[in-house]
Amino acid sequence: MTDNTRASARESSALRQVLNDYIATYQARQDFALFLSFYADDVQLEDMIYGFAVKDKQALAEFFNWSAGNVKILDGKQTYTLSEVILDEQQRRAVIRGTYVRFEYEGREMGPWRFTTVLHFNPDNKIAYQQDWINYRPRSLTDGGSNLNYPAN
Repeated sequence: MTDNTRASARESSALRQVLNDYIATYQARQDFALFLSFYADDVQLEDMIYGFAVKDKQALAEFFNWSAGNVKILDGKQTYTLSEVILDEQQRRAVIRGTYVRFEYEGREMGPWRFTTVLHFNPDNKIAYQQDWINYRPRSLTDGGSNLNYPAN
């Protein structure tokens, strides 16, 4: 094994560990500061069904806002279960598929919702881009969202 191969393998295993830690942190939904630490300062997020986009970590924090305390998990302790995780270490991209469990949001029961999330990592192993596809129900939750099919939105 060459030095370059060893370095590449270490970098790859580091990215896999970051992805695993991110998933575990998100599933536990306990440590918001740790959750945010996985994101680059200039992260971009697109929630394609909800029609919402953010352009930096501050906007991402306001969007997720775990500290608001308006979410209560009803099925178990994790926010979601996984059905598939794909990591392309050379492209520094991951696809996560699963189901958000039933939860209560502002007193209203929601879920389960199936989802697919695409993550792009920068060279520092921070999430620089996230694209969410979440099967929101009821559909009225997405009324009024922007049409993200057009980049100008």
